[in-house]
Amino acid sequence: MDFQVSARKWRPQKFTELIGQEHIVRTLTNAIQLERVSHAYLFSGTRGVGKTTTARILSKALNCENGPTPDPCDNCSFCVEIREGTNVDVQEIDGASNNGVAEVREIIEKIRYATSSCRFKVYIIDEIHMLSKNAFNALLKTLEEPPPNVIFIFATTELIKIPETVLSRCQCFKFKPLSHRQIIKQLRLITEREGIAIEALSLEEIAKNGAGSMRDAQSLLDQVIAYCGKEVGAGSVEAVLGIVSRNVLETFVGSLAERDCQALIKFVQDIVLEGKDLNYFCRDLAEYFRHLLMIKILKNPETVIDVHTLNLDVLKKQAESFHEDELQQMFSVLSKAETDMKRSSLMQSIFEMAVFRLCDVRPFKKIGKMIEKINKLENSIPTDSGNKPLSRVQPQAVPAQQANLETAPSAEEHGFSGTDIDWENIKARLYKKKPVFKPYLSGCRILRFDDSVLSLGLSDALTKEMVEREDNANCIREVVKDITGREVSLEFSVSGKKEDGENLPEIQEGKNNPQDYNKGRQKSESEIIQKALEVFGGVVIR
Repeated sequence: MDFQVSARKWRPQKFTELIGQEHIVRTLTNAIQLERVSHAYLFSGTRGVGKTTTARILSKALNCENGPTPDPCDNCSFCVEIREGTNVDVQEIDGASNNGVAEVREIIEKIRYATSSCRFKVYIIDEIHMLSKNAFNALLKTLEEPPPNVIFIFATTELIKIPETVLSRCQCFKFKPLSHRQIIKQLRLITEREGIAIEALSLEEIAKNGAGSMRDAQSLLDQVIAYCGKEVGAGSVEAVLGIVSRNVLETFVGSLAERDCQALIKFVQDIVLEGKDLNYFCRDLAEYFRHLLMIKILKNPETVIDVHTLNLDVLKKQAESFHEDELQQMFSVLSKAETDMKRSSLMQSIFEMAVFRLCDVRPFKKIGKMIEKINKLENSIPTDSGNKPLSRVQPQAVPAQQANLETAPSAEEHGFSGTDIDWENIKARLYKKKPVFKPYLSGCRILRFDDSVLSLGLSDALTKEMVEREDNANCIREVVKDITGREVSLEFSVSGKKEDGENLPEIQEGKNNPQDYNKGRQKSESEIIQKALEVFGGVVIR
């Protein structure tokens, strides 16, 4: 059989034919023209992006009868032999099957001899990351100082596995995945020259499933042509590759907008029975939500989505059924589900659970408003029928020490009342002057305020230490004077305790009544969030 797969038949043979690696082509062509060709190159990148192809073109450019030239003729004996893989001076070695020290030593022995006919002796080692540690070590000295006219070209899909000692001895080039448009352009060129009639939408689907690899896309094209013949009809690509059509995605999202879990699960069952790949469906669905979000946020979504293969009117209508937060959460749910499905044998079950999660997605609440509402609920005091605050239950027996404390003068007896000081205004002024006061004074209480003294109760010893610093204390005195007109001295306590260790009545009372112990305590962030989940309902997404 004379048939050649598209990946081999349409392999680029010159630098000008390479697709999507312009930065590498320019560097290599300039190096040849300036006679600055390195003795070692390392090409890295995903599969099917042109690493080995570039290595062969570089070998031809260096050994062409008209060269070295960045534009090899591809007709001379050297170019033909390199293209067909029969040139003895250009060796292409599989690193996976020749990964030991013995194979590397054999290469080292051979490179000492002169070339048989070519200008340069080139060793192309593919998948070099498969070499053993000892094999890499055996190669280092030769790689650093090879004999004249010897060039190493390494290719790998896993750059992270290459030792730093090897990387430092090579010029490293990272090949980029090919773009969707670049793959489609090449596929269209192939089908035109092969006389294959194929729809634009089918080319789009093949290119998308190629995932940035030209070789993968060309292999899928061969598979579709083998299934359909010279005419690739609508739906043929979906049947061959196991992907769902655009109409299926639109119907699924329509049912999701109505939160119809029963219809959605039946949808999943039907997709599985039809032999479709749930991984592809999950991926396409996530991409669909991305399109919806772009339409909802951007003024000109046509600039970031391909409107030629999508029904823009349907997308705009469906986007109105979802909140922006919902679309972001749905994308995250599907992205995680796709990852989990690839690592589990329970693919269908994982996707079904993801569908239930999609039905339960709700817009995020504004955390600031939630916390404010929670604080109001927590700070509300139960009242009796006369709308008077309920008094605390006093213990029947009061220790002598507490009895003495209860006779101590209260804040009201010192001349302080709630109207004498605008504490909220003072705090706001302090926050504006020094934002550092915000965490310090958020749980602060006024214990005493008169013409000469302002006594503050702080939450902990560290906060007290920071607030009573001279610069912070002076700032508080200045603000109090500006607002109340009083020059006061400051006293600071920790958690309602005076500096001499004497307990205040409120704290002692709290100890005697365990139910009141936590009243007035400032809640932590985790407690506030947990309370928010209980009040409003929700799930924390990490």
